[in-house]
Amino acid sequence: MARTPILTREVLAGVPALVEQGLRKGDIAERLGCKESTLVVRCSIAGISLRGPKRLQLRPGVSLTLSRETIASLSARAAADGCSEVQLASDLLETIARDGLYDAVLDSAPLAPDTENFPARTYLQHAPVKRVR
Repeated sequence: MARTPILTREVLAGVPALVEQGLRKGDIAERLGCKESTLVVRCSIAGISLRGPKRLQLRPGVSLTLSRETIASLSARAAADGCSEVQLASDLLETIARDGLYDAVLDSAPLAPDTENFPARTYLQHAPVKRVR
């Protein structure tokens, strides 16, 4: 009796999304119910990369210090979103960097707009609003 294939085209089509979410090969294989080696071979044949997004590695001995309140807030939001605290922090930093939201997030005076990388309309949409009294 022939076995039913686990890694169908439809299932393989969803693998890049799992990689983009930060899942590693072993995690994806476990989720799909196959061996990691099988996943690697089938993805290679299908031309699907299992390399995740480039990760920022802090130097050994360098830690990221967060207040208890910040950790509690990240934990609550991550649980509500169904992701880990690390994934949520990563997503936040990616969005801030991608959209140039440093000044808005830090509530600091904006630098001269970088119109080459960020069109004026994007910059103006995200510029902090100062109220005049």
